[in-house]
Amino acid sequence: MKPSYPIMESSAPSDAPSETVFPTQSLLATPFAALTHAELLAHFRQRDLDNYFPLSAGKAKHVAGAAPILDNQFTLNNETHRLGEKFDWLHNPSPDLEWLILLHKFYYSRDLALAYDCSGDDCYANKWVALVSSWIEHVPDGFVNSQVTGRRLQQWLLAYHYFVPGRQCSAITAEFLLALLGSIQSQAVFLSRNLTPQGNHRTIELSAIFAVALLFPELSQSAELLAFAQHELLANLREDILADGVQKELSTDYHHTVLKNFLRVRELADLNRLTLPVEFDAVMRKALEFSIYAHKPDGWLPAINDGDINSYLSLLRKAQRYYPSDALSYVLSQGEQGKPPVQRSRLFADSGYCILRSGWAERPYADGRYLFFDCGQLGFGSHGHYDLLSFEMAAYGRSLIVDPGRYTYHEYDSDGVNWRLAFKGTSAHNTVMVDGKDQIAYQCHEPVGPQPRAAVLIFESNQGFDFVHGRALSPRYEVEHQRSIFFAEAEYWIISDLLLASEAHRYEQFFHLAPEAQGQTERLEAEQGHGIQAPDLLIAQARRAEVATSLEPGWVSSEYGVKHPAPVLSFSQQCKGSGWFQTVLYPYKDSAPALHVEAISVTSLGQTVPATQALALIIRIQSETTTYHDCFFVAHQPGLSEYHFADVICRAQLVFIRRDAEDGILSVRAYAAEWLEIGGRKLLDSIGKPVCLNYAKGRLQIDAIDGSVPA
Repeated sequence: MKPSYPIMESSAPSDAPSETVFPTQSLLATPFAALTHAELLAHFRQRDLDNYFPLSAGKAKHVAGAAPILDNQFTLNNETHRLGEKFDWLHNPSPDLEWLILLHKFYYSRDLALAYDCSGDDCYANKWVALVSSWIEHVPDGFVNSQVTGRRLQQWLLAYHYFVPGRQCSAITAEFLLALLGSIQSQAVFLSRNLTPQGNHRTIELSAIFAVALLFPELSQSAELLAFAQHELLANLREDILADGVQKELSTDYHHTVLKNFLRVRELADLNRLTLPVEFDAVMRKALEFSIYAHKPDGWLPAINDGDINSYLSLLRKAQRYYPSDALSYVLSQGEQGKPPVQRSRLFADSGYCILRSGWAERPYADGRYLFFDCGQLGFGSHGHYDLLSFEMAAYGRSLIVDPGRYTYHEYDSDGVNWRLAFKGTSAHNTVMVDGKDQIAYQCHEPVGPQPRAAVLIFESNQGFDFVHGRALSPRYEVEHQRSIFFAEAEYWIISDLLLASEAHRYEQFFHLAPEAQGQTERLEAEQGHGIQAPDLLIAQARRAEVATSLEPGWVSSEYGVKHPAPVLSFSQQCKGSGWFQTVLYPYKDSAPALHVEAISVTSLGQTVPATQALALIIRIQSETTTYHDCFFVAHQPGLSEYHFADVICRAQLVFIRRDAEDGILSVRAYAAEWLEIGGRKLLDSIGKPVCLNYAKGRLQIDAIDGSVPA
């Protein structure tokens, strides 16, 4: 037996006071309440369309999309059910509540409206009227929850503008129009009394109230609703957008859902000559700035936390009308217009998101290298995945290491798998798992109890390199996970993971590859190190007997309810205490270079230091045209000691040296450095004053650093 679902009349506790109370009055304000039904129908048919969003023309694809709906066949979240002629709106034919939620959101209104616009056939208008009339008759306000009401109102308003203003649609009678307007006002008033406390749902709900009140001044409650929505929208914007411009749920997809709804508010206000506060636009510009950086060079957005894999460039094009900027023009035109953002790479300190990019001037633009590093918390609400210190990486127009997405919000396991957990858990992300445990005990909805914490300790973006160092702590185990990412010469990444502990633990490090790598992945030759060659990507670690390597089946979900097989590379080890991994991620275009990764010893005061204190690698890269011998050193422990490795002596946290095939030095990068000597040649003597050093093309530049930690 399929489940039915209870009515949730309020998202807040039943004893919570209403945010505003509207008196019971007639449906229409003066003088419209005095008009006859026929006069009202004529009034709404004759209204101008210039105060609503521009309507796109219907096409043949909309006629095809609407055809199944005429037969009550609904495909929602990639799951199809045919409902009876007089179906029960409160019964769910699917085990997934999201299916019923989408039925009540009425997104299919758009296909019906556009099919009518394309064909002029009244059957599509008749179906919309029948569905809306049935819903009004059988469903109380508030089913299933408030955000569903907000979405439904948005869809009803869209369809209304295809069927009523400027039309003589026979399906729209005066009686239906009054019933529609009555339900729209009733639902808007319900929302004003039952708003979701915070998050993207509240934004959607307030946006719907704002639209109803602004577009229907004839309704008796519109003036009060409009004042209420204006006040609450600004408060919602202040509350939900962090100081760095990222929406507080820390989902890239829901960030843009919120941005889209606030942009609708801005657009409707502009069309209706309504002035919004200056603060509204200031916060919107910050939110757009995050979007500019978050989009990958190929125009797609990583699905960090809940959401689908989407591109929101069309939304940014719309935003450009109201918030023009050189940076927006540059990204939208792929570098053909405008000017690039001032910073190449960027830390969004309040959210903990770091985005590392190669130069904005890359040509082709889509070939740029990109890495999104998540040093943030779980995020407000229930959309956070257990993914602290995870990342996504793209290069040369392809996503190479990916966040697998969300797949579902439902836990049913007809195939024996809780897919909500499978996509939300730590092992579904590009981070390190300790003892097979998620970073927090699994909850389908909002987390309960102490939460894991993450922080950015260092962020440095300089000539020829980026360096970010983050830390994560979980309440489920004693291990402190530190991860640093070094972006070398805007070419490849070195990831250093340090797991600090006093007790025995098992550590597993995961790299989720894109579906295109399925069946196209090979292990590296033994002399190259541990790792794999995948399409456009080499992943390698120096060989260590204690580390096991495996390639396992995994999944990537690009949209709700759809998953694609994709390989997962893992490195694992059992340690009596602390452990570490150091991984080279080398993207390539067309043909793979020969890559060799080797660990070299590091000494201090004549003693070999443990890997938990400092690590050094030799990385040899040989392509058809170039040969590089790179040397990389990173010190994990605070405080500068004098270290020796290869032919280098240094007091620094980070050193990178690139040599050519003849051992000539091509570039040197160093961070938090006081002393640097290579092959007996002193490059730096700045004892007591840590600096950032860059040497390339015969030029040496030294910049002071303040050593501060981002707030």
